[in-house]
Amino acid sequence: MIIKNFVHLLIIDMRRFFMIKNSSFDKEYFIVLKPEGDVLKLARFLQNRLASEFQLYTDDVYPEIHITLDRIYKKKLKDAVQIIKSIIVKYTGIDIFVEDFDCYSFKDNNFLVLNVEENKKLVNFSRELHEKLEKADVSTIDNYREWKFHISLASTVFAENQKNFNEDFKELCFRFDGVNTPRSCQANIIEIWRPTLDEDNKLLKSFKL
Repeated sequence: MIIKNFVHLLIIDMRRFFMIKNSSFDKEYFIVLKPEGDVLKLARFLQNRLASEFQLYTDDVYPEIHITLDRIYKKKLKDAVQIIKSIIVKYTGIDIFVEDFDCYSFKDNNFLVLNVEENKKLVNFSRELHEKLEKADVSTIDNYREWKFHISLASTVFAENQKNFNEDFKELCFRFDGVNTPRSCQANIIEIWRPTLDEDNKLLKSFKL
């Protein structure tokens, strides 16, 4: 039953990913929402444990915990900034709820993620943002309805040591299958990032809700 559930889970998620083109680090920037409080504490704890277990990163430099809201063309950064500024004046903090986990496999990368549940404010904000980005030909995402909010806890993206993680990926997914860790918080910061672990070079723009 566990294997059957895992295979079914993976098929569903692969369909979502094939509906949305893979990211291109040389052409895109990322618009992210930064969780806080209990959600951030849980995500950091699990990320640290997994990174240590699989020795994913050198010098203990991990990807910053975030929720990706959209992806944009690098050349359209100024347009994205203006669009974000025009929207955030209508919103205060965005509620974030997490509880369970998923595993994704896409092309050469594997991901263990903490699912972010959809709620009215998160959906309204993200869709309004995407619609304006899309209208201005700024977003690189073709089918936003298939976008799934999540927090990556461990993946092969940016990882120095991928072999152990890839070899044990299915077993890792079994460990998290059916595990529930409900947490909630408000997110008040939106940022535009370069796709890099270099903290001195990653942040392009930051916005306060």
